Amino acid sequence: GPERVVTSTAANQPRPDCIQITVRGTMLDGHVNWTQTYRAHGDGVVEVGMRIVTGTDLQEIPRVGLQLGIPGDLQTMTWFGRGPHENYVDRRASALVGRYSGQVADLTTPYVRPQENANRTDIRWVSFTDAAGHGLRVTAGTKPLSVSAWPYTQEDLEQARHPHELPRRDFLTVNLDLRQRGVGGINSWGAKPLPQHIIPCGLYEYDFTLQPILPGDR
Repeated sequence: GPERVVTSTAANQPRPDCIQITVRGTMLDGHVNWTQTYRAHGDGVVEVGMRIVTGTDLQEIPRVGLQLGIPGDLQTMTWFGRGPHENYVDRRASALVGRYSGQVADLTTPYVRPQENANRTDIRWVSFTDAAGHGLRVTAGTKPLSVSAWPYTQEDLEQARHPHELPRRDFLTVNLDLRQRGVGGINSWGAKPLPQHIIPCGLYEYDFTLQPILPGDR
């Protein structure tokens, strides 16, 4: 939602070692209302909550999630979820749940025409670390996540027509999604996703935790 509008912000301190920030806004010319909450604790842990409500006049939603940038030297992605290869809600039968690890650049898929790629589903936790072991861990809350990471931005992906046109940024783009629309194409190609793999209008809520990682942490 690059065109999203923030309508209100509020901060309070529920405990001496915790600050809560609540941000509300709209997207798509008011067709979507969203609320984000951040609970920052004194030990560096941040609890993030997301709630969106869509209008009934929207046909379907491509994805429900949040996107952030992290330092480019956090190149090692380790996760507990489906893998090791790229998978989606309707492309995951061969991706078994387990613990996997790899370099972000190696986990992307260089399609002939750049497009959505690198997604992994049913993620319970994922970490991004540098060569020394410093980094960031994301732990899913009540619902597993779909996660992808790119060495470029969403805008880079949308503008490029060939893989060599994708730049290498000095940061990583990380997508932490509740749900993403299925790929479809079960008739060889061209067919829409099955009804159970389409995201209808409605209410969506999910949460996750961000915490720092130090060398030696597991």
